[in-house]
Amino acid sequence: MDQTDDQYAHLLTSFMDRHGLHENATTVEVYHAVRNVAYGRVGGRSAEAVIRHNMGSCSGKHILLRDVLRHLNQSADVETVRGDFAAAIPPHPTMPEELRAFCREGGITDFHNYVVWKSPDGEIKLDATWPDGLIAMGFPGNRDWDGNGDTILALEPENVLDRVEEIPSYKAFLLGQLGRDQIYEREKFLTLLTDWVATTESGGGV
Repeated sequence: MDQTDDQYAHLLTSFMDRHGLHENATTVEVYHAVRNVAYGRVGGRSAEAVIRHNMGSCSGKHILLRDVLRHLNQSADVETVRGDFAAAIPPHPTMPEELRAFCREGGITDFHNYVVWKSPDGEIKLDATWPDGLIAMGFPGNRDWDGNGDTILALEPENVLDRVEEIPSYKAFLLGQLGRDQIYEREKFLTLLTDWVATTESGGGV
């Protein structure tokens, strides 16, 4: 990170201010603010990129969620799991046929992130991947999460991996272990998905 702790704290505060959150904000309020950030790829897996673009992938959004919760003196970590990302996404009529086929057939290995929040009642999994608009289109989501129990994950974990601080480098390492064909198919799927999601954000896919 090319900024001081104070600068980063100021950036987190700017995100909170933008979403009407205060220093006494609850975990539920923070969670839904991050969850409703648009899903997309912004050229980097960092909270800074998510805040500046008001958009992020599962990695960036969950780093942001973790760090805002820590800023509010909550205990939180990002956990990484391996699973089939495409298989968890429902085909939608407005998707291009190639993307619908990926969703129907699955087979896209990816490494997904979510936050583990240490609540007063124990650890709770917080998946903030999908905003309200995509949930309304059938994506697995958590519009009504009220602080009790785990949220619905954006994919079914095949393996639970580690909780590390430096998510971008760890995820790059994991992706580097995939075969060439797996990397190619994953990239094709994610490009199709994010391009289609962008049309839903502008109203073209609803």
